[in-house]
Amino acid sequence: MAAAQNTKSRRILVVTSTPEDVQALREQLGEPGYEWEQAASANSALKKIAQQLPDLVLLEVSKADDSIRFCKGLRAKPETEALPIIAIAVDCGAEQEAGILDAGADGFICRPFQGAELLSRVRTLLRLKDLHDRVAEQNRELLDMNARLDQLNQELMGRNRELEDGMAMAHRLQEALLPQHYPHTKNIGFSHAYSPADAIGGDFFQIIGMQDGRAAIFIADVSGHGVRAAIVMSIVKTVIDYIDMNDKTPTQVLSDFNSRFRGVLGPLSPQIYATGVLMMVDGERRLVTAACAGHPTPIHIVKKRRTAEPLMELDSVGPAMGFLVDPDYPTVEKELAVGDIVLGFTDGVYEVLNPAGDMFGLARLEQLVAANTRLIPRDLIQRIVTETEQFRGAPKRPDDICLVAFEVY
Repeated sequence: MAAAQNTKSRRILVVTSTPEDVQALREQLGEPGYEWEQAASANSALKKIAQQLPDLVLLEVSKADDSIRFCKGLRAKPETEALPIIAIAVDCGAEQEAGILDAGADGFICRPFQGAELLSRVRTLLRLKDLHDRVAEQNRELLDMNARLDQLNQELMGRNRELEDGMAMAHRLQEALLPQHYPHTKNIGFSHAYSPADAIGGDFFQIIGMQDGRAAIFIADVSGHGVRAAIVMSIVKTVIDYIDMNDKTPTQVLSDFNSRFRGVLGPLSPQIYATGVLMMVDGERRLVTAACAGHPTPIHIVKKRRTAEPLMELDSVGPAMGFLVDPDYPTVEKELAVGDIVLGFTDGVYEVLNPAGDMFGLARLEQLVAANTRLIPRDLIQRIVTETEQFRGAPKRPDDICLVAFEVY
C-alpha cells in the first residue's frame, strides 16, 4: 500500500488488436499506479498519441513491417523521439528483434515472459524518460534564458551606443566651452594642452582678453572627474563668465567667484569644491599678478638664468573655492623679462604613478621644466605630457590634465 501511494501515476498505451492483452499485461505487471489504454492498430495509436502523449508504449508485434514503420514514425517526430517503446512478440527471431530495435524500440520481450522482467524494463525506461524530460526542460529553460540574455544584451548594446553618442556629444560641447582662440595681448604668446581622463572631465581653463590690453588666465580643477565633475565644470564656466574682471585684482575675482560658486552649490558646498589659479598678465609692462585657491602654483621659467621656480610661495595660496564663506586669496605680483614663461597646470599632470607605485610628483615636474627651459611653450608642454606618460607606462591617465603657458616677447 505504501508503494502504491508513492508511485507516480503513469499512462501506458498498449498497441494490440486484442483487448484481453491489456488485462493480461496489467495482471502480469502486478504494479499499481499505472493507467492503461488500448489502441487497436498503429494508426489508432498515433491518433491517441497526438491527442495525449503517454509515458510508455507497449507494442504487440503482429506484423514486423507494421511495427517497424510505427517505431520509425515515432522516432521521426521531436515530440515522440524519446517516448519509451517496448515491443512484445510471440514468435521471436533474431532478425525480427534486430529490425524493431533498429527502428527505434527501446526493448524487445518474447512471450511467454515473467511479469517481473517486463516490470523491470518498464521502470527503467520510465526513469530514463523522466531524466530525459528533466534535461529537455532544463535545456528549454536554458534556451529561454539565453534568448532573454541575448535580448538584454541587445538592449544593453543599444543603450551603450546611446551613452557613447551622448558622451561624444558631451565631449564636443565641453570642448566648445574651452577657448577656441587666444586673445591678442601685446608681447605675449599662449599655448595649452587639455585632455580629460574620460570623454568629459572636470579641468577647465579660460584665457580672457581685458579692456586695458591685459589677459586673464584662469585654470580650475573640480573635485573628481567624469560626468559629475563635468557638470560642476560647466558651473565654473558659467560663474567665471559672469564676473567682470576689468578693474579687479586677482584677489577680488577669486573672492567674487567663491561667493557665487557657493551660492550655486548651496548645501552641496563644501562637499563639491574647485581649486583654481587666476593670473593677469600685462605684456606691455611685462608684469603678472596672480592669486591661487588651493591649486598648484604656476612655474615661472627664466630663460636667461635657466631656472624654473614656483610663481608664488605656499603661504600665498588660499583655500579651495567653495570651502569657506570669506577666504583670503592674496595677490602676488612679479616682473617678467623677455623670454620668460609662466606655466600653469592641474594636479593630474604630475599625480601619476609608475608600475612600481611611485608618483611622478611636483618636485620631479619642476626638475623636468628646469631641464627644458630652452623650449618654447608649445614644445615644453608636449615634453611634459610625453615624459609623464612614459613614466606612467599605462595607456590611460587616471585624472584630467590641463596645461596653459604664456611667453613674454
